[in-house]
Amino acid sequence: MDNRAIRETPYGNKAGIFLGVMLIASGIMMLLTRFTVVDLFGYELKVEDNAFGVASRILLLIGGATILYMNKRGNYFAVGVYAFTLGTSRVIRSLPNLLSENNTLYYTTLIMLIVGINLTITGYNHLTVRMKNPLMMRYTTIAIICAYAIILLYFAYIQESPGLLISYVPDTIWYIPLYVALLIVLFSKGVVNNSPLGRVNGFTASLADRTYLGDEIIISDEDAKRIKEGFSEPVTWKEKNVGDYRAVEENVIFKTGRGDRDVVLEKWDGDDGLYLTVIDDRRDSFVDGCRMRLSSYTESENILELKDEIGVCARLLIRGSERWI
Repeated sequence: MDNRAIRETPYGNKAGIFLGVMLIASGIMMLLTRFTVVDLFGYELKVEDNAFGVASRILLLIGGATILYMNKRGNYFAVGVYAFTLGTSRVIRSLPNLLSENNTLYYTTLIMLIVGINLTITGYNHLTVRMKNPLMMRYTTIAIICAYAIILLYFAYIQESPGLLISYVPDTIWYIPLYVALLIVLFSKGVVNNSPLGRVNGFTASLADRTYLGDEIIISDEDAKRIKEGFSEPVTWKEKNVGDYRAVEENVIFKTGRGDRDVVLEKWDGDDGLYLTVIDDRRDSFVDGCRMRLSSYTESENILELKDEIGVCARLLIRGSERWI
């Protein structure tokens, strides 16, 4: 089976490059706001934190550089590095504030620390393919964005402390876009289709598309006779031998809403069942198809119902005297 449509190619990494650039750009801007003084709305904007804050900014640069340097690993790898870097940076940044005597700052820091640790863990699991889909990472990212929004609203409208709010603006301005960028990429087809569960879903969807014949299957009178002959003793079918087994074989055509499908009918010595195989594409070098064992049939008003051991498994509409309708 050719699964190139659902398999990540080495250069399918645009989302990963985007994430790497975002980390580096945000890390640079955070360093600039850390070591410079800016006047904003009449307030002097000066970020004063310790080595933990500086380390958290530098970590963003390292994570972004890692993603760009290893961009051929693809989007799935990039998302893992990005989430791990972003979560770890947030954890490092939050640690000193756990010693704060300000209750508001303490509990705010505690919330950001918890969601940061969670993002670090999900990023690690993503890298080690323990995470089968990005669902948990999406929830974590959404929770972090909501936490930032609540903090901003709290200081702006409840606490009514614009000066205190602006003192947090550099972090908020540059962290929020990082989480939003991650959330966007997590919903992109490049990541969803190439996660382990995404590949499984893509394969099953492809298989279902090949085997589903639509709501109406049409066969000709001639092919209907061939099928019914298979439930007795077909004498006109082609003979073949497979090892010590002998079988007879015939081909018919199903006309469906998805196009004409080749169908192989087989009758084996010592087996009362009629084997019917719907071929995906007979011209392919590797032939696969949907195979079923039929036990009987009924016919009424130009409708041929094929039955297996459970019941009716196919309803065929007989129409026309020509094989190609």
